[in-house]
Amino acid sequence: MKLPPRASMTLLDRAIAVFDPVRAVRRHQARQVLALATGGYKGGKKNRRQTQNWNAEDGSANADTVPDLPTLRARSRDLRRNVPIATGAIATRITNVIGEGLKVYPQIDRKALGLSVKQAREWNRKAKAEFELAAWTADFTGVQSFGELQALVFGATDESGDVLAIRRYRKDAGDTYGTKLQIVEADRLSNPNFGMDTDTLVAGVETNESGVVKAYHVSDRHPGDLFRKAMTWRRVPAYYNDGRPIVLHLFKRLRPDQARGVPYLAPVVEILRQFGEYTDAEVQAAVISAFFTVFVKGSPDGSTGPLPTSDAGSASGAEEVKLGAGAIVSLADGEDIAIANPNRPNPNFDAFAMALLRQIGVALEIPFELLIKHFTASYSASRAALEMAWQTFRRERAWLVKSFCQPFYEWVIEEAILIGRLEAPGFFDDPARRGAWLKTDWYGPTKVSLDPKKDAEADRQDLENRTKTRQQIIMERTGGDLESKFEQLGVEERLAEENRLSAPAATSGVDETASEDDEEKEE
Repeated sequence: MKLPPRASMTLLDRAIAVFDPVRAVRRHQARQVLALATGGYKGGKKNRRQTQNWNAEDGSANADTVPDLPTLRARSRDLRRNVPIATGAIATRITNVIGEGLKVYPQIDRKALGLSVKQAREWNRKAKAEFELAAWTADFTGVQSFGELQALVFGATDESGDVLAIRRYRKDAGDTYGTKLQIVEADRLSNPNFGMDTDTLVAGVETNESGVVKAYHVSDRHPGDLFRKAMTWRRVPAYYNDGRPIVLHLFKRLRPDQARGVPYLAPVVEILRQFGEYTDAEVQAAVISAFFTVFVKGSPDGSTGPLPTSDAGSASGAEEVKLGAGAIVSLADGEDIAIANPNRPNPNFDAFAMALLRQIGVALEIPFELLIKHFTASYSASRAALEMAWQTFRRERAWLVKSFCQPFYEWVIEEAILIGRLEAPGFFDDPARRGAWLKTDWYGPTKVSLDPKKDAEADRQDLENRTKTRQQIIMERTGGDLESKFEQLGVEERLAEENRLSAPAATSGVDETASEDDEEKEE
């Protein structure tokens, strides 16, 4: 280990040591402390040529993010609208994390509730059916289903940094449930009258002195909307008195005490913008190169004129000379032209663009192959890329379930119990029993498989070794739930028997046709 340099004694130190050794020792110790205070990291030094102009701000989480959020949101939305890579990156995440919408699979803790297997399964089926009824009318504006709202809030979080989902109640004609979600865009969460931040109010998020969120301040319209009347703000409490949430604030907290979320594209906003402009310039250059125009020197009387397809005139005239596809443009007497070869398309464009896209993919946690939807590497490399992407998608799905899906499910089940469509003894009396009634699994799009046969063989071995359940395999590879698939298999087998078709080959392992009564006996 390299030790820091020791501070040597100066001529003055030695002179003082002659008359006052104690003072000289203290001076030498102080000088040594100063020498050690510079640290051992090159990145922390300010006297190096490479870092002397690097003046990074040392602010709090809110000081470093809140002032830039309006600009970052606007630029992120512009990138999503106009730059294909940004559009594709967010769309890829939505497709793989959510797909058509995450589905709930109730899994109540029957042992804690004292229920049999049959009773638990029946309650799970009812709860799922009731939630699906509420999911169709989940949107407070009446436009989208719950599955579509998942894609909306996930995309809005990526695009804007955060989004609000507020619990509302309105029972319209034909609705079974009145519990609904009002989705509020990030820009509407702000301080009343756009006032300054305080110790307990930051960008519309109100906290107590300990930093616990108490309420959100929401404007009645987007600040960028057409103003027909003065904007007003409403204070929406974050929780009921018993601690149940009213507002779901969806964002990724990157630092302690961070009040608002940062757009997903924020780290690559600049490079994405430049990449988009570079791509546009290369396309324009290729188009211009394709418009080859021939200029012909003519006589002063204009006997050789321009083709009628060209907006051309003499260089000295008021008309602008434009390029055209195969156009022939005459010039005034004495004028000449030198035709330059633009060398387009640029042969180096693809290599340079791929290098940039690899860096963008690293920052966005999307493997390069998946980012550009083009797999040219080996099977092993492509499989590794998909596996890495799946880790990210699975984490994002878990976040969405915890922050958005599960709370809405709990609100619906709560209403179902209150109106008598479900029975759950002790639900409102004991938090432990309430939690037992609300346990669930959620499933969505399955992982992309490059070789389904190999994956199926691996699943078969895991099943034989009892390292996976059939429910896990179904959720990971095909989607859906075990009960509905087995019920369908039973229907198909009965149809095969009725039509005198050969029965499918028997599967190895435990007999799957055991009745529910047998399972109850085993318990």
